[in-house]
Amino acid sequence: MLKCVNSTWAVNKAMFYRQLKNVPKNQRVANITTIQLNKHSLPKQPIPALEKTAANYLRSLQPLLNEVEYKNTERVVNEFIKEGGLGRRLYTKLLERYEKTDNWMSEWWLKAAYLGYRYPVIVHSSPGTVGPSYKFSSPDDIHRYAAHLIGAVKKYDEMMKSGDIKQEMIKDIPLDMQPYAMILVLDSFNPNILQIFKLDLTNINENELIETVKDVAKRSLTPGKPVGLLTSNNRDAWAEAHSKLRKLGKNQQILTEIENALFVLCIDKQLPQELFQRKNDQSVRALQSLTGCGSSVNGANRWHDKTVQYILSYDGILMEYEHSPCEALPITVLHDHVLNHVGQKLKEPAVLAKNFPRAELLELELDNNLEQSIEEAKQNLDELCSDIDLECFTFDNFGSSAIKSRKLSPDSFIQIAMQCTFYKLHRRPPAHYESAALRRFDKARTECIRSTSNESVHFAKIMSEDRESSIKKRDAMMAAVNAHKKIATEAATGEGVDRLFFGLKMIAKEENIDLPNFFTDVGYSRSTSFTLTSSQVAYKSASFMCYGPVVPNGYGCCYNPRVNDILFACSSFNSCPETDTKNFASTLSQSLRDMMNLAEM
Repeated sequence: MLKCVNSTWAVNKAMFYRQLKNVPKNQRVANITTIQLNKHSLPKQPIPALEKTAANYLRSLQPLLNEVEYKNTERVVNEFIKEGGLGRRLYTKLLERYEKTDNWMSEWWLKAAYLGYRYPVIVHSSPGTVGPSYKFSSPDDIHRYAAHLIGAVKKYDEMMKSGDIKQEMIKDIPLDMQPYAMILVLDSFNPNILQIFKLDLTNINENELIETVKDVAKRSLTPGKPVGLLTSNNRDAWAEAHSKLRKLGKNQQILTEIENALFVLCIDKQLPQELFQRKNDQSVRALQSLTGCGSSVNGANRWHDKTVQYILSYDGILMEYEHSPCEALPITVLHDHVLNHVGQKLKEPAVLAKNFPRAELLELELDNNLEQSIEEAKQNLDELCSDIDLECFTFDNFGSSAIKSRKLSPDSFIQIAMQCTFYKLHRRPPAHYESAALRRFDKARTECIRSTSNESVHFAKIMSEDRESSIKKRDAMMAAVNAHKKIATEAATGEGVDRLFFGLKMIAKEENIDLPNFFTDVGYSRSTSFTLTSSQVAYKSASFMCYGPVVPNGYGCCYNPRVNDILFACSSFNSCPETDTKNFASTLSQSLRDMMNLAEM
């Protein structure tokens, strides 16, 4: 029987304090590094035309509203955007903000979507990453892997600090590289590791790290205080506990060390075999990446406020990332870099170091109130862990290459398959969110692709009812895929719907204007209650990202479309009687096969 290692290391960078509920208006929270990675200047994120956006918005509502609801919403929209109307006045104010800022949306979005978000970051906000399956034969194998993983992240950090990376392009359009500098780099600190163990990484090689990791593992066999559970709690509860925590003993200094850590490394104990009785390995490992599989397993072996948190378990490598600094792309690049680096190092013979630096143990002090807070956090974590239901799988019938060979967009093809899946299961279209990156603009984040369209719903209906000929189904599929591609292109080029209206809402808030009727109308509320949240996160490795739904009665679906297969992570909540993740996953597989059969006609 292998001995289980259960230690948490924090390895060096300042985090975004999500527990700060009220961020000062003049605080430039987006500027966390002075490193400049853009070789070419980028244009500002545009503000799309109000009339065109309103027309696109109404078009997106047609599949979601009945005739009476739509007519009323149409009236509300027209009243909002008419000459002299409130929407027009807010739009003028937004144009003024555009002129005065580098990016009119990014600071608002960071505060509203992340810093102001009060749910626990686990499941709801911070995605997990599941790497390729890797079976360790002994603890020594894990220790060596951990040492090379640390070396890989250190090397990546040095590469970013050098600024010597090529700016990515879409044809001749440069893309923003600054997100790459947001996940690890902090100019004014040396890299350290903690377990709260602390180790200076400045002058240490990976062979020495192997022995250091072994030493930490031996010293971690006795369970420590499960302080990390506090970071899994809702943000207000964690903020209150953090305030109490930092007032005790040397805790303030230790918390600063954790905040300034490059990343967190967690070495998990072996998972109970009963977890695999109803779920495949990918689904169990996804749960482990998000929650640690509960407080009694590895849930206490985390520090969820860190941007990058690597997890080593007995069957491979996992990651969790805190979403506020950036979108997923830099995470995928870091993750693939780590896998490549470790893979190369493991081919070399291991060299044992005679001398190695010992990590310094840092112990946080607790009082009775904090002990009680930990018990409450433990209960909340276990409830959330039991509620989230994950079905992850590799679809290996075909991949992006086969879809492209039919002159179709792989992303649009997969999105329409999700539409068919949801409709077949629920006999209604979803309010469907897909994330679009706005990296062609300076300091921009995302736009929403409203994947549900008249074309997608028409196709989903005839596929579910099975009344039409294969030719008509194929034509309807082509129309749906092409409609999605057009909507996605508009969103990625700054011509989407949701961020403009978000901006108008924020202007109303800052001007102390009562919330306009537009934002309480059924069209707005229904179309922004996303019952299907999806995103393409493309790793080169056989890895995938996972997260929970954004509404109680919804699904989450993240996917990695590779050349010959597609990796999926589907989720819903067990507490919702309407949703069923396993049915969603199996129906999605069938939808993809049915659509490829049509494409091959």
